[in-house]
Order: sequence, then C-alpha cells, then structure tokens
Amino acid sequence: MGCNCNECHSHENKENGRLLPIVLPAVGTALIIVSYISYLNDSVSKIMLIAATAICGIPIFIDAVKSLKKKQITESFLLVVAVIAAFFLGEFSEAAVVSVLFSVGELMEDYASDKSRKSIEAIFGIISDEANLVKDDGTLEKMDADDVKIGDVLAVLPHEIVPVDGEVIKGIGSVDASALTGESMPLEVNEGSVVSSGMMNGDSTLFIRASAAKENSSATRIVELVEQATLKKGRAQRAVTTFAKYYTPAVIAAAVMIAVIPSLITGDWQGWIYKSLILLVASCPCAVVISAPLAFFSSMGAAAKNGMIIKGSRYIEALSKADTVVFDKTGTLTTGQLKVGKVYAADGLNADYVLNLAAKCEYYSSHPIARAIVAENGETDMSGVADFNESAGGGTSVTAPEGIIFCGGERYMNNNGFDISLLPKAPVYVALDGKTIGAIEIDGELRSEAPATVKKLRRLGVEHSLILTGDTAEQARKVCAKCGIDDFRSNLLPEDKLTALEEIKERANGVIYVGDGVNDAPVLAAADVGVAMGLGTQAACEAADIILTNTQLSCLSDTVYQSKRTMSVLKINIAFAIAVKFIVIVLGILGIAPMWSAIAADVGTMIVCVANAARLMKVKRY
Repeated sequence: MGCNCNECHSHENKENGRLLPIVLPAVGTALIIVSYISYLNDSVSKIMLIAATAICGIPIFIDAVKSLKKKQITESFLLVVAVIAAFFLGEFSEAAVVSVLFSVGELMEDYASDKSRKSIEAIFGIISDEANLVKDDGTLEKMDADDVKIGDVLAVLPHEIVPVDGEVIKGIGSVDASALTGESMPLEVNEGSVVSSGMMNGDSTLFIRASAAKENSSATRIVELVEQATLKKGRAQRAVTTFAKYYTPAVIAAAVMIAVIPSLITGDWQGWIYKSLILLVASCPCAVVISAPLAFFSSMGAAAKNGMIIKGSRYIEALSKADTVVFDKTGTLTTGQLKVGKVYAADGLNADYVLNLAAKCEYYSSHPIARAIVAENGETDMSGVADFNESAGGGTSVTAPEGIIFCGGERYMNNNGFDISLLPKAPVYVALDGKTIGAIEIDGELRSEAPATVKKLRRLGVEHSLILTGDTAEQARKVCAKCGIDDFRSNLLPEDKLTALEEIKERANGVIYVGDGVNDAPVLAAADVGVAMGLGTQAACEAADIILTNTQLSCLSDTVYQSKRTMSVLKINIAFAIAVKFIVIVLGILGIAPMWSAIAADVGTMIVCVANAARLMKVKRY
C-alpha cells in the first residue's frame, strides 16, 4: 500500500499546528522549575531562564514585528518591550515567567475563539453536497447537489440530509428538523408533505420532487445568513476595537512617563523602570478585546442552533434595549388558518342564505378568506354562475341565478356604492342586486403561545405592545384582549403600516416589529429590529434582522432574553477585566506586585471571561 506524501505532510503540519501552542508553554514551565533547583549554579539557572524566555517569547516577538510592519502597536509589542527591559535589569526569572504566562493566555484566547467560532461553523453541517437522482429507469445516480434542478426527482435514503427543498411524492416516514428549527421532536411526513434542505431523514426512504435549487433552499439560506451575521459588528464590538487601537499607544506613553519623570526626581532609574514594565504587562488588553467577539459569536451560534438566526451583533444590542413590540396579526399572532365566525343577515334573510351566496361569489378566489367561506359553506352549487371578477381592492363579484353578487371588505363595498352602515363591522360584506344583505366575521386561530409571549416580553422590559393590521378594528380588538396587547391600528394598507411604525418609533426607545408576509418587508426593514416568522417568504427574511425559523412565537421572548444575557455578560467581563488590571497596576506602582503577577492576573482574567462567555453557548428558554 502506498501513501500520498502531500496528504501525510499536510496532516502532520495540522497536528503540529495544534500541539505547538501547548508544547511551548509546557517546555518553558519545565525549564523555569528546573532553574530553581538548588544545586544548579547561577550561570546554568540563567541559561535555563533565557531558554524558557526564548521558547515562549519568539512567537510573541514575531507577532510584534508583523504588527509593526502594519503600523499597529499590539499587546505583543508591549510584552516584547517588557521582556527585553527585564533582561537589561537582570530580572531573568521575571522575563521567563511573563513569557510563559503570556503564552498560556494566548492559548486560552485561541481556545475560546475557536470554540465560539465552531458554534457558528456547526451550522454549516446542515448542507448536503450530494443528492440521489432517480433516473427514468428507476435507478439512482449520485450527483452534486449544486446540479439539482427544479422538478428533479430525488431519493433521500435513511439518515441522509435532505439536499434541497422539495415535496414528498412517495414514501412515509419522519424527519428531524432540529438543525433548522431547534425543535427536537421529529416531523411525520408522507405524500404531499413539504420538506426542507437541512432536515435529517429517519429510517425510511423518501422520494421528493425538488422545488428549489440548492442555492435557494432553506439550509443554504440559513448558512448564508449566519455567515453574514458574523461580519456585522454592533456598537459595543466596534467600540472595543476602537478602544484597543488607541489604548496600547496610550499605555506606552504612560509607561515612559512613569519610567522617566520619577527617576529624574529620585534617581532610582531601575526601580521606576521596573514599575513601568509592570504597567506595560498589566495593561495588555487581551481579556477586554476578546470579550465582545467571544460573547456575540457564542450567543449567535447558540441561537442559530435553536431556530433563532440573529443577523449580527448590532441586533443583539438593539433587541436588548427595545421597549416596544409591534405585531402583524395574521400569520404572526394567529396561525394563518382562517375560519368563519358569526354571519349577520339583513331583515327577512337567514345566515345560511348569506353564507351560500358569499361562497358562490368567492368560489374561484384563492384568497385565504375566500377559501374559509367556501369551506364553511360545504358543497356549493355553482350551476348558472358566471362573470367571475376579482378586484385588487379586496373583493369579488359574480352573476348567479339569484342575481349579481358582490362580496368584499368595507373599502371594496364603498367603492362600488353599497351602503353597509346598517350592518355590524366585519371584514366581509355580501350584496345582492345592489343591496347589502349581510356581513361575515372571519376569525384567525390564535397561536397558543401568543398571550404568554406578550406577558414574558413585558417582564423583560418590552413594556409597550401594538398590532398593525389590515383587518378590521373588531378583529384586532379581540386579539388584543386575548393576548394582553396594549393597542392596535386596523384597516391598514402596507404603506399605512410603514407610516404608523415611523410614528411609533418617535415615541419609543427601540421598536421590534414581528411579521411574516411580503407586505411586512418594508416595516421589517424600517424597525429597529425586524423579526420574521419562518423562512417562508424570502422578501420578509431578507428585510428582517432576526428570523425565527421554527415559526414559534415563544422564541421571540427567548431571543430577547438571550440578547439581554449577552449584553450583561459582555459588561461584566469588561468591567471585571478593567478592575483587575487597575488594581494590579496600582499595586505595581506601589512596589507591592511583581511583574509576573501582572500577567498572571491577565491570564486569570481571561479564564474568568471565557468561562462567563461560555454560558452563552447554550440558549436558556425564558
């Protein structure tokens, strides 16, 4: 058997790259310990300490040189200056301990960054690169998932990832959608069921017809959204980056002043230079600089695995500060499944007659309200019905044996000259031969979690809530009452919603808008934080800042809670790191803390900050 040398060397290099950051501090520590053995003379001890400093310090020196070439002054430069100065002062053990401890700190930082990055990269595993094409003769051909076309018939074998969005045309089984939605319960599927790329098939083979190419399928869209999210920095993250840019030069200037000015007064150059080195070492901003990206990456990765895609750290900040939430009604607070409520009939007529005429008028319409009316009426006799016409203004008309029937909302009826003043307010009115004969209420099925979600948001500080809807005031009022929502605005066209949202924003500290439809895209984009329910409508998903892929409204309060946790962890980490450094610097200037304790405090601070941020890698349900 032969081997590919390039592959072997590549594997070797990869393993070496992983081990080297661990081996160097270990060897350096061993040399420092050996240097303190009593029977070694001073010369041998110094050689051991110099070797420990070189082994751990050379990578730091290389980083410092690279940063200077880019005209940047980093913490590596601070350490190099401190170590070289310590040698000149004869503090060999200090130089060695500082180098080793800094290497340990770098190792901790790399570990923390890798772990938070892996929480993001884990999302990439939901994409399948291969698909099983079913050929005309029934045989399977393995193909690249990128080459799948709409209409192709694919076989998804047991325990395979669904490669593209599609519809099941043969087979019965279950799929695990947790990678997309965060929900652990498997979904039962059969002929006619819609499946999304990224779902894991169960124990049976499913045959699906592709409804989207791989690039437009759910899993690819999720991965792209998560990738883009890591590039969008929030104000806090940008502030930390800016802080580090100006902080290091300021520290160097302060160290020079501490070394020179007191020395000129007291004549104790060695003592004050040593104290200035403590300032340099203690001031390394590692823990402060890593706190922001570590906290945000951990939070966004955990949220994505639980069905909550946050498109950038700026939205975590905005969500944590928002005090107002605005909901679309249909499809957001309600399931989108409409049903007929009370039917009102004019004097001398009965409700069944009004409903039957409405069903004839709406029979050929695909609008959800029309389908609900037709379904409620049951079997509808369409003999003699002609001249169907549907208006973009929100209604239909037909010619039937009973006469000319009009069916539609308030605006539609007014535009066609019908008087509806004698009937109760309703989303649908029915007219026959120029006279209004009835009204029909349409109810949406309220999401079971909606009232609890509004209550939780209020406890989280999102105190004000409203509904913006195109439905009637009566429908909106009912939902407000059931959910505990403060106010509503009804009968709104898409452009009216946008105007209303702008007015709400003027009175709020931050506005969350939650919607799901194409007509919600402008308002989602205009809100401080736009939240889309599910991946169904591409326009809404692209305009939104946060996507709840599992369409569970309860995830909204979970996302707000996660955002507040993230900002709390970030503030605690930064405050803790700055406080520890300040204390060490003061103690160093007073001559109480040695130089090695400064870097030990830095490493300890790093460990505490990493452990605190690691809590964000698991989403807590609120």
